[in-house]
Amino acid sequence: MWIIKTEHRREGGGTVTLKLESEDGKFDVNVRWDGCTEIHFYSITEESRVLEDTFHTCDLNGFIEKLQFFRFCL
Repeated sequence: MWIIKTEHRREGGGTVTLKLESEDGKFDVNVRWDGCTEIHFYSITEESRVLEDTFHTCDLNGFIEKLQFFRFCL
């Protein structure tokens, strides 16, 4: 589902950041070593890929946990 676009590594090894893109091009994500994550949301048309919104969090697990609540509301 995700394609690794770039990976930045420390000199001694270990990943500092990853830039990932969804296969459909609707999302790209920058994930840092400290857990901070920036998610970009795009709309895709025949002519272009347009950035619609950006979300930044340093507590991705907490955010996902809170979002899962909505699954049970519908």
